[in-house]
Amino acid sequence: MTTATLTTTTTREATTQRGALTRLWNYFTFSLGSMVRDWSFLAFIIAMPVTMYLFFAGIYGGDMTDHGPEIAAGMMISMATYGGLGAAMNAGATIQAERSSGWFRNLMLTPLTPGEFIAAKVLTAVCAMVPALGAVFVAGIVRGVRMDVATWFAVLGLLLVALLPMVLLGLVIGLWFKQQTASAVTTLTMLALSMIGGLFVPLDLMPQFMQTLGKAVPSYWAGQIGLWPLAGGDFPWEGAMVIGIWAVVLLIIGALGYRRAIRTSRR
Repeated sequence: MTTATLTTTTTREATTQRGALTRLWNYFTFSLGSMVRDWSFLAFIIAMPVTMYLFFAGIYGGDMTDHGPEIAAGMMISMATYGGLGAAMNAGATIQAERSSGWFRNLMLTPLTPGEFIAAKVLTAVCAMVPALGAVFVAGIVRGVRMDVATWFAVLGLLLVALLPMVLLGLVIGLWFKQQTASAVTTLTMLALSMIGGLFVPLDLMPQFMQTLGKAVPSYWAGQIGLWPLAGGDFPWEGAMVIGIWAVVLLIIGALGYRRAIRTSRR
């Protein structure tokens, strides 16, 4: 292969990469703009977890004081996980609005690839999760939760990573269900994962079969991974494996749903 051929190939690959990044960036900014303009959505993903945290903190405030600051911080992290879970799933499910408005059909006419589509949705969901998690953290600080700066950032980073597969779950629901039912399915699934995963009631207070079931869902392990910087000990690698399995399965189901949505949109 000559030098000229190598140069041409390298230039073509660089151009292709720039094109992919441009498409990804354009769709990401479009999705982010749509989310920011939806004030009801932002209010929901921020206000709901804060309200739940203040509610449970008010009920169990005495117990948290009796058992030390770790209990208060643990409850805050659980409710932050709940908030991040809702933000991730609802951000993924916004694809349903694109399908109902006809935008998804127009999107199919662009060179945007499935990988770029999913990456843009994931980035948008991260932008939704950060304020949802941050709002609960602020409420926790107001109620007296104290951790060093490194721990705060470690908890935030680990929760963001652990909850990313839930964006795929929101996409799956948005791709496979009709608009009339997608929102209800998203909410019910979020609540079910939160309850089964021990975000409202600690898993060790549940019957044995519920504990076994809870350890099979990603919401439980997301909370445990988020709690790890505070609790210490061995990293919950079992949880990372469970979350990884969910991510792979959801990615496959989402890819099938994406192809199905393309077929139905072109009719």
